[in-house]
Amino acid sequence: MAKIYCNNNQYNGISAGVNFVNGVGESNVPHLLSWFSENGYTIVEDSREPGDYDEMNYKDLVELAKQRGFNAIGYKKEQLIQSLIALDLQNENEMEE
Repeated sequence: MAKIYCNNNQYNGISAGVNFVNGVGESNVPHLLSWFSENGYTIVEDSREPGDYDEMNYKDLVELAKQRGFNAIGYKKEQLIQSLIALDLQNENEMEE
């Protein structure tokens, strides 16, 4: 299942039939993922290669998230890593525009 990240990480609600909590929704429906992607949402597939974030401890990940502007206390480590990856992708997309 893919994670869908909206620009507002505090958004709680339903968009296009997908429930969002703290700006994160999940779906595996291809046409919805396509729609969200076309409308500025960041899509992160659940399968990924291990990266630099995996080597960091939880406390350092929370601090990094705080520096990047979101409160990650209460996130599980994998949720936090996925959120940081999504933020990286979002920043890359903004730099390309």
